[in-house]
Amino acid sequence: MSFVAQNLGRVPSANKRLFSAVVRKNISVEERAALRAARRERANQFIQEATGVENATAGTASSTKVLTSKYTWYAAIGIPSAILAWGLSDENSPPAQLSRELGLTGLIESLSDSYARPAHAKLLPDWSQMPNVPQDIPVPHTLVLDLEQTLVSSTWDRKYGWRHAKRPGVDKFLLDMAQYYEIVLYSPSIDGVADPVVNNLDKNGCIMHRLYREATHYKNGVHVKDISSLNRNINRIVVLDDDPDEVAFNPENLIKVKAYEDPTDREDRTLERITPFLIEIARENYNDIPGLLRQYQGMDADEIADEQERRVEYFRQAREERLSHGLGGLAKMARRTVDIQPELDPRSTSFAPAVQQLTSKDLVGAAPPSASADSGLMGFLNRRQEEKEEDQKRKFEKWNEIMMRKQKEKQQQQA
Repeated sequence: MSFVAQNLGRVPSANKRLFSAVVRKNISVEERAALRAARRERANQFIQEATGVENATAGTASSTKVLTSKYTWYAAIGIPSAILAWGLSDENSPPAQLSRELGLTGLIESLSDSYARPAHAKLLPDWSQMPNVPQDIPVPHTLVLDLEQTLVSSTWDRKYGWRHAKRPGVDKFLLDMAQYYEIVLYSPSIDGVADPVVNNLDKNGCIMHRLYREATHYKNGVHVKDISSLNRNINRIVVLDDDPDEVAFNPENLIKVKAYEDPTDREDRTLERITPFLIEIARENYNDIPGLLRQYQGMDADEIADEQERRVEYFRQAREERLSHGLGGLAKMARRTVDIQPELDPRSTSFAPAVQQLTSKDLVGAAPPSASADSGLMGFLNRRQEEKEEDQKRKFEKWNEIMMRKQKEKQQQQA
């Protein structure tokens, strides 16, 4: 580059036009192009330097802003979550205590319970409003039955999907129980899934009520059956279930049965063996089922059946021992010493009727019944026991008539 091109920028602005006009004649075309290129290069360099500083400043500010917002977000979400987890995992932690003092715990529980509780406060209608039930029929005991693993076994495979197998003896069990109990099927399954299974299971219409998931209380991840909401006397309710967690609110009413998980097991006799015990509860009209079942605490249905059989055998042996002593023993010995009389007298040579001699009993008549048996305290107790048995017999007869009528209606509907 020439001296003129190098020092052109140093010329004062007032004299730049005069000087450029003087020296323009001495600058060639190549030099003029070089000057233009130099000016463009300096301009580009200046613009790049200015833009680089701005970009660096903006980038630093942007990265700082992103990091700040990220940390703020983490702190806003992470810290409350950690405090909440601490309070939920430890009821004695400071967050949990503070939440109780502020009333947040009660508020949250009340809101969650409104969704977790059964859909209705009364899960069964009043007995007086039951259709096809006479008003003079007293309320029988209530038998609450589970479905899955108690009455049926449910299995799934890729080829057939869900398949259900009846527990051995379930048909006879339902027919027997329907004569003594108001049967309620209570299952945590969805009604659209369980109802077709129940239709195939109960073709005779023994089950009077069906309750499904919307009637359960969801607590700690379990659909718990709220027996106290059945609108029946809790002391006259018996529950048969394989899962105690599903009856956690009323464990004193539960008879635990062994889970029926193998559909190929046709030797299971749990329902058959527990039937006599349940019939005895209804016949004896027990009004304190929890108190009765406390005698069998820790036993399942099979163990209760074993204990019942042992007690029956014990009382049978005790009765035989009482008969073999005292007056019973004398009577027994007398029966053994009495000779069996032949139908015909071997000394008689004729079939003509023998003349019998009259006795005082024939003349006066039989003695009147003893007054001691029908008077006093013993007579009152005997009459009361007879009336109780007659009343109970009439109740069972009416209840059987109702259940037979229901079964006929069910069969006619299916036909």
